[in-house]
Amino acid sequence: MAVAVCKRSSRRFPLPEDAQARVDFVYPYPKGHHCSMQLRDISASGLSFFLRHDLPGLDVGDSIDRVSVDIEGYDLRGDLLVMHLTPDASEGSVCGALFYPRGDRNLRALHALVTELEENEGTY
Repeated sequence: MAVAVCKRSSRRFPLPEDAQARVDFVYPYPKGHHCSMQLRDISASGLSFFLRHDLPGLDVGDSIDRVSVDIEGYDLRGDLLVMHLTPDASEGSVCGALFYPRGDRNLRALHALVTELEENEGTY
């Protein structure tokens, strides 16, 4: 497995386990299985989530295309670049990724979410 240094330099906001926060995608895209994973944290540049099941073949440096991030009223669309898998791509692991919003609307929504989290000191 490749190792990458985390590139997220912006503040991370951990999300409580009971938060309605998830990331949805099809893996592998486009003909794989629908995945809905619990979001662990988010920042202005990336996010991490818990793997609810194994994702064989997923590795650092891979992209996860056409994701939907839903956080209590915020619906963000974009793509992910996997930066770490702790410890690997098996159930219960953590996947950290850079988030690339799709278009200006999603970029503005991400900015609004991070601003709200900052104003609320990261609590949701």
